[in-house]
Amino acid sequence: MRRIILIITIALAIYSTECGYAAEISEYQIKAAYIYNFTKFIHWPDNAFRDQTAPLVVGVLGENDFDGALIPLSSKTVNSRAIQIKFFRTLEDVQECHILYISNSDTVETDSILKELKFRPIVTIGDGEQFAFRGGVIQFVMIRSRLRFILNLANAKINQIQIDAQLLSLATEVLYDK
Repeated sequence: MRRIILIITIALAIYSTECGYAAEISEYQIKAAYIYNFTKFIHWPDNAFRDQTAPLVVGVLGENDFDGALIPLSSKTVNSRAIQIKFFRTLEDVQECHILYISNSDTVETDSILKELKFRPIVTIGDGEQFAFRGGVIQFVMIRSRLRFILNLANAKINQIQIDAQLLSLATEVLYDK
């Protein structure tokens, strides 16, 4: 557990230095670092990728609040796969995607988005109220001014996603049942 926290802390420090924001790290830079670290502990089924060289696609659906914070991820690889960043305006645009951050995930339409993505090998991430309880896989939450996350293992399994125990141990809360 300490090793994982150390890895995340170091990654945040490196990430902030690469971005030139060593003095002040924004909430979305921290979210981007979390997303990158999530990729190391998540396993997708083979059919989630076109072929062995296909990139791991990290997408944002809706408004892009990351303001460039995801761009440094595009120079990284995970499990020999390049990371590709994509921005989607509508759900219909989401074809090839492995991690999808849903902006404004506290809206009414979020439920229909999550319902549409159910059974697809996509890790859905949001920070809206009850996101993980409503069908999302990972929900960002602020606890005592610190960014944490809730993980819904049942939703991950429905989406054919396997999550390492190390990541489960870092979650503030793990939901096992629907």
